[in-house]
Amino acid sequence: MSLTLSLPVLDARPANPPEIRPAKVFPWLDDLLTKDPVEAARIIGDSLAAINRVTMSESRRLELAERYWTTAGTLWPFLERQFARATHPLSGEALESAKAALGLAHELSVAYKRLLVREADRRLHLTGNRLLVALIHRCLQCTARVLINSYLSYSPVPTKTWLDAHAVYAFSRQRGLHQNSIAVDQPEMTPERAYLQALLLALANPYGFLPGQLATVIRYLQEFCHWAKLTDAAPVHRMAKAVAIIPVGHDFPPFSANKGGSIEGSKIFLLTFDLAFQIQEQLRALEAGGDVPAGTGRDPAARLQYIVLLKRLLRQWAIPPARQFNRLPSRARVVMCAGLSGVWQYSRGAHAGVTNLPAGLPAMTHCQVINHTPAGYALRQVDAHPTALRIGDLIALRVEGRTGLQVAMVRWFRNTLKSSGLEFGCELISDGPEAAAASAEDSPDGALTPVVVIPEDPATMGPDAAPAQMIVPAGTFGVEQAVSLRRGGVTGYAVLTKLVEQGPGFELYEFAAVG
Repeated sequence: MSLTLSLPVLDARPANPPEIRPAKVFPWLDDLLTKDPVEAARIIGDSLAAINRVTMSESRRLELAERYWTTAGTLWPFLERQFARATHPLSGEALESAKAALGLAHELSVAYKRLLVREADRRLHLTGNRLLVALIHRCLQCTARVLINSYLSYSPVPTKTWLDAHAVYAFSRQRGLHQNSIAVDQPEMTPERAYLQALLLALANPYGFLPGQLATVIRYLQEFCHWAKLTDAAPVHRMAKAVAIIPVGHDFPPFSANKGGSIEGSKIFLLTFDLAFQIQEQLRALEAGGDVPAGTGRDPAARLQYIVLLKRLLRQWAIPPARQFNRLPSRARVVMCAGLSGVWQYSRGAHAGVTNLPAGLPAMTHCQVINHTPAGYALRQVDAHPTALRIGDLIALRVEGRTGLQVAMVRWFRNTLKSSGLEFGCELISDGPEAAAASAEDSPDGALTPVVVIPEDPATMGPDAAPAQMIVPAGTFGVEQAVSLRRGGVTGYAVLTKLVEQGPGFELYEFAAVG
């Protein structure tokens, strides 16, 4: 099997040849590490792009690639700190950091793919397959870094990334090298292990991760991805659960078999039955009071967030949710604002005794509807001054031409890595939010806090009806706490029965009216 990858054309006689002498390049790289990380990454990426497009000996190319890889490994943590927790759409230093990090990862991928193609074409390998296995592994490591930088910045994966990753793994499998260890003292480091981590990361719906969750999932995969298996044999049932299809020869990530669809060409199947069993056992232990892994916060909120993340991974890797409704394209426009304060004010709340009442209505910004279902919207920001957003943000939105207000939560992002143009998905919480005010039942001064009530849906009344919910400022109340609740001119009492969701600055509880 020959290996064909997506590579730029080589220029034997460049007009401005790049410096390729290690004695000159290495001190230059060391000096750049003392400069501004964003500027250094941009310059290093441009330099590597030029090197990737000129001819030279393979030994020289490998020597340079390894040094650039080491240098990039020093820079990436500094760059990530600039954009990994920023609001979106990215702008300023955060935007430049994301572009520099992704560009550098992409050029490193090109460098190692070129080395791998040349090594794969050799008929005689003087060092056995050691260098070939190392290059396969490094190519897949570069793919992982491209994916990580794309997911951290919520930006599209560069074209041909998945096409080449599938081709590299298929080549290693055909040559019987996919389970060869890279080093004697690290037998678990194999090309297949690196590929498995990339596949499972993509299947976890990473564009919907909260800040910090990507790193948690990566650590989890490093420890547990070996429970997933790759096979050429198709499952007995083409819609089987805990099975994903890897579309070799196509430029897109793996997808769950239970979502249906068909593709031409060869396929590899990812089986996650054993991994799902491990997650279920871990969840049982955690819900019985077991310890969370090292590196995870020990406080109740961090523990709950980790359990929710594990349940999400179980759902995505074992039983991905099937779409309930078809997406409908639309050209409608909506106006929106973010945050509990804006939702409360646009719900027309005005209650005597409310403390810290926000002054004035926050500005609404414009969005274009890309598509929609009864459960939510895919939106594109089109305002000259777009609203800053985070995954999990609470938003108030109104379709232009309609009077009703809707409340939703931001579930995913897709950046263009430009200063505007953010696309995002939001899940509807309510079509009829009700501004209210609440205070703890035992509060000595009875000071009221702005809250938003999500009433029960009259259309779903009965034993299976969803209970009423209340959105409150984060940290204000707790589960099983009794509160005095003022809705309109009526004051009653309620007990918060279940914490449903947490987001930036708010908590969503189910509640039951009492008295």
